Amino acid sequence: MKNIDEITRLSADDLDRIGQDASVQVPEDFRVRLPRRSRAVWAVAASVAILLGVGIWSLPKPPKDTFDDPYLAYAALEQALGRVGDAIALGASKVEAAEVEFDKINYWK
Repeated sequence: MKNIDEITRLSADDLDRIGQDASVQVPEDFRVRLPRRSRAVWAVAASVAILLGVGIWSLPKPPKDTFDDPYLAYAALEQALGRVGDAIALGASKVEAAEVEFDKINYWK
């Protein structure tokens, strides 16, 4: 019997030749030890492991604490909320302008 080092050094042609060799004895209970159903179980288990690995890898990372001074953190928060407020105001003005146009259209219907 070959050890693992000898087997890993064999080429694909050598492995194919060994597989075709009828003189190699296969144990009688070989099919009992490796039923076809267990391959399906291993395939499902491998698929689940891959999906879990990809899912865990793609989870968002927790944010890092970037401010040591709470006053600086508050100033940054005010700035960010100011930007959000400006964007909402801009959107609201566009909606109001569109409402005027819709009112003109509805007037003539």
